[in-house]
Amino acid sequence: MIFSIKPLLVGVREVDQGIMTYQRAYGRRIWLAMWSFLIRSDNHAILVDTGMDDFVTPKEFTLQTGLEPKFMDEALLDNGLKPDDITMVINTHLHDDHCGNNRLFSKALFFIQEKEIESCHNPHPLDYRYEPDFIEGLQVQAVKGDLEILPGLKVFFTPGHTPGGQTVQVVTSKGLVVIPGFCSNRHNFPASGPAVCPGVHCDAYLAFDTAQRVKNMGGTVLPLHELDLANML
Repeated sequence: MIFSIKPLLVGVREVDQGIMTYQRAYGRRIWLAMWSFLIRSDNHAILVDTGMDDFVTPKEFTLQTGLEPKFMDEALLDNGLKPDDITMVINTHLHDDHCGNNRLFSKALFFIQEKEIESCHNPHPLDYRYEPDFIEGLQVQAVKGDLEILPGLKVFFTPGHTPGGQTVQVVTSKGLVVIPGFCSNRHNFPASGPAVCPGVHCDAYLAFDTAQRVKNMGGTVLPLHELDLANML
């Protein structure tokens, strides 16, 4: 099965680059784009992550980038869709900026790693980014490890940033596309040399190994927070 992918900009924050790249580039302020990925085939409209439920776009962001984040329902409408048209949602992980609009999709089947669900309900005290309400009352298929969801659409268990992160592989008309299951931008995947560990992680060694595994998957990698994502497809 061949899919199309369109990134939807559904939030933005200003942060330190060190949040993305462990032990690198601290002190450099960046725009952190919050993307949801609309994956379509003849029979399905699927989202990878659902972005932030509420945000305010700084005027400087649009002036500097020419980009304008939209709330999820607006972003879908721009693509001829309503929330009820979404058949499946894949949450790469359950930090609030990746699942904030989950409750809009009451008719969708959600694919979430079992370990991530456990972490959301019983988070470590250091991780304040979980909000269990974002997964309550949903149709959830708890995933254990790697899974082929549909022919041409797979998830891979990639922990380290969180205990239950999952990376998405999609076959498109332009080739294989990989959506990492952890906070990253292009600086995590340099053209030469090893991958760079995410700056936020529950296990630095594991997070590095996971980033390297994703880099080695080949195809086009679409980092979850890369500002210039639209030009990478």
